[in-house]
Amino acid sequence: MALFLYDTFPAGFLWGAGSAAYQAEGGWRQGGKGASVWDTFAHRAAPAGARQPQPLPSAPAGGDVASDSYNNLFRDTEGLRRLGVSHYRFSLSWARLLPNGTAPPSPAGLAHYGRLLARLRQLGVEPVVTLYHWDLPQRLQDAYGGWASRTLAELFRDYAGLCFKHFGGQVRYWLTIDNPYVVAWHGYATGRLPPGVKGGPPLGYRAAHNLLQAHAKVWHLYNDHFRPTQGGQVSIALSSHWIKPQAMTEQDIQECQKSLDFVLGWFAKPIFIDGDYPQSMKSNLSSLLPEFSDAEKKYIKGTADFFALSFGATLSFQLLDSQMKFHQLESLSLRQLLYWISHEYNKPKIFIVENSWFVSGSTKRDDQYEVILLFFLSAIRYDEVDVFGYTVWSLMDGFEWHRGYSIRRGLFYVDFQSHDKKFLPKSSALFYQKLIERNGFPKAAHFTEYLPSFHQAS
Repeated sequence: MALFLYDTFPAGFLWGAGSAAYQAEGGWRQGGKGASVWDTFAHRAAPAGARQPQPLPSAPAGGDVASDSYNNLFRDTEGLRRLGVSHYRFSLSWARLLPNGTAPPSPAGLAHYGRLLARLRQLGVEPVVTLYHWDLPQRLQDAYGGWASRTLAELFRDYAGLCFKHFGGQVRYWLTIDNPYVVAWHGYATGRLPPGVKGGPPLGYRAAHNLLQAHAKVWHLYNDHFRPTQGGQVSIALSSHWIKPQAMTEQDIQECQKSLDFVLGWFAKPIFIDGDYPQSMKSNLSSLLPEFSDAEKKYIKGTADFFALSFGATLSFQLLDSQMKFHQLESLSLRQLLYWISHEYNKPKIFIVENSWFVSGSTKRDDQYEVILLFFLSAIRYDEVDVFGYTVWSLMDGFEWHRGYSIRRGLFYVDFQSHDKKFLPKSSALFYQKLIERNGFPKAAHFTEYLPSFHQAS
């Protein structure tokens, strides 16, 4: 295979691992932390105006303890040191920093993230910090209806300003919001995820409209007031699937384009192209889709310093509504998705900020994460896609959202039953360590055993 003529990545390529606050931190009442919509949802108490959510599989306590990262900062960062990563993507808990969602801030919350950033600096690990990874303070949901309200954009801007002020001197890469598709669609349209509001498509599209404006406000805040002294970059983590036609007909190919427009393009086109939604959405959704004014289009356009891409188990194959496939076939091809993004969005610099697969919750230390990494190198070397970094998801096993503890995605195994949350490297951690050390793969012959299973999965 031509792929293996090259087995190394470009010099300076960024290798990292990631986590999200609610999935890993635990400590849900420590240090004065406020409740988030995920705390409420996982405790089976429906927010005001929402129907009772369905129980989460194998998650009697949700993320109350999870991986207990709040109390095991050194354990987690020692895992990063062992891997030899160049960066660590983690999220800040809005409700830990601002228990009521607004000022005053929690000294304990500020101190916790200050300690984490100080430890990363000691290790020479670059922080990639997500401001919002799905855990909205419950007070803001109760008071305003969450992201269904335009007020949230202003409150999010204030929260971001606090984070830039306290932590921005140590952070070069910021991500405003993780996977706005899931937040808007499953938080406010289907109600499958917190805050569990079954508002249907109109409310889902309104929430997305507000999320885009919130992101733009934060980008402009950083650009105008913090970039001159801090010199960082800001983007938004957009998730996508890949789709291929049932048949190579013009109609099926157009339906594939529509599928990508309705999931990724919904957020990417306003930010990377012209400040407005894809034409396929405008044509098919009519009055359901809110409109941006000309001033808003100008304000949103260009509000990302790089393209932050999430591709993997959370959106693909789990949280993508079947109607968004338009009767076409979903695929695992990260290479083809990268090529499409490069050509659709004017060849941006791409940072893969989440990618992995998952295994059963009963799996301990043997997995085959390696196969997921084998084929995106070709997008860089042969398709000339400008990918400058990769983030495996996740550093450790944790609370896997709607799947609870029924699956595992970590490089490090966490024994959730043990008091100290025993932390052991899986086979994937050892593989990833060697990959980072070499900045590439071992010789092709070492991988032939994986090829049949990969092609079957694709």
